Amino acid sequence: MQGKTPGPHGPHRAGRSWLLASIGLLLLSCRPPAAAPPQLPVEMLLREIDAASARLQDFRGSAVVETSFANRRGRASLRIRYLNPARFRIDVHGSLFQILAVLLIHDRQVRLYIPRENTVFEGTVGTGDATIPGLDLTLEDVRAAVTGTVAPGRYGGLPVADYRQDGGSAAVTLVVGNGRRSLWIDTKTMSVTREVSESPVNRATVTRTYERFRRRNGIWRPDRIRITREGHQAGTFELNYRTQSVNRGLKPADIDVRLPETVVRRPLEEAAPVFESIDGASKDGASDDGASDRSGRF
Repeated sequence: MQGKTPGPHGPHRAGRSWLLASIGLLLLSCRPPAAAPPQLPVEMLLREIDAASARLQDFRGSAVVETSFANRRGRASLRIRYLNPARFRIDVHGSLFQILAVLLIHDRQVRLYIPRENTVFEGTVGTGDATIPGLDLTLEDVRAAVTGTVAPGRYGGLPVADYRQDGGSAAVTLVVGNGRRSLWIDTKTMSVTREVSESPVNRATVTRTYERFRRRNGIWRPDRIRITREGHQAGTFELNYRTQSVNRGLKPADIDVRLPETVVRRPLEEAAPVFESIDGASKDGASDDGASDRSGRF
């Protein structure tokens, strides 16, 4: 049985198809690269960051923290609870699982309870930049470490000194009084990856870095936060999360602590460092009286 003889147009059709395909590929290869997405205006970018931050309504987690301030190094385990917009509870655990302190913050009202001494130090922190006695951290530091971002509404309407956007990242510098604050932003997730605050008046620079982001219940959260302070009260604070739970219905009762009726109340300014020392430097000259000795903890 003989095979069919190709029609008169068969080879020519195949040749034309190959030629058209080659021309198409050539034209595609010569096309200019796709245009970069339009740069967001600064105000719109800041609103997007605020919207992403505002999605965090409550948080519960555990973390390990290491600090180094004034030539003293400290370490502790933390159990953290947060309720939007400004209620915090942080339980500070020592190496033997004892609770060294319970930090309670509601807006700028601060209570630092020391169970071992049945004493609570209470007071109001004047500004977000003021250091909380016993912690060597500011209210801004605590908020940054717990929420993993900057407070919503913090930068809206401020004068812009510099703004750059490149692909999936942006950098903006804003004028705050006599100083400047710079933000580095992942524009794909609308997450702040670094924040630098420069204050010529105080001769201080604070850098907060947010790293290892993961999406948790629809919210991007960093697993590590590092705060570095240069100049006035120089030091470092590094927090690594072990567990994180986002927007699971935390209630105000989960934040509160019922203090004993016999608790001793003292001014917040008198609080001593609460994190355990890891260099042994503070043990020199320590008292044998455990109830009155707080120098071994930082």
